[in-house]
Amino acid sequence: MKDSCEKWKDQLLEAGLKGAAAKDFEEHLRTCTICSRELDALRARTAQLDELLPLVARGAEPPAHFRAHVLAAAEAASGAKRARQWRIWALAGATAAIVALMMGATIYRRAALAIPEDELAAVQKLTEWRAPSDALLETPGQEILRTMPRLGESYLNAPVKKNEEE
Repeated sequence: MKDSCEKWKDQLLEAGLKGAAAKDFEEHLRTCTICSRELDALRARTAQLDELLPLVARGAEPPAHFRAHVLAAAEAASGAKRARQWRIWALAGATAAIVALMMGATIYRRAALAIPEDELAAVQKLTEWRAPSDALLETPGQEILRTMPRLGESYLNAPVKKNEEE
């Protein structure tokens, strides 16, 4: 609706509902195509509503099979929900099974990586091995240093060697 037609708005609604229009408004409708189209659309809607009014007044009921359709749709929706829940539990079970298999494979691999006994004994011998030059580095005072108490220890606990001659 144009700004110039704004003053005719109330008369347009009245003409649409009552069917009668004032003379000055009728003159405006002859010149304004927008207002005449709007009046026609308003009259068509009024006619549609008038056709539906008797159905509402006598309390028109839905078709007999309407209840059955609604119940069937509700049943299908609850069945879909149950199917969805089943899928969720199946997915959770499959995930738990995969996690258990992965943990089992990891434990199996760690057990397989254990060092055999004979190789372990050879490795221990290598850690205790001393170079022949270690004998040259030994000094007579090393025995004294081994028997001396450490810092903070008491001299009384130091082992005393007894000579066999005394």
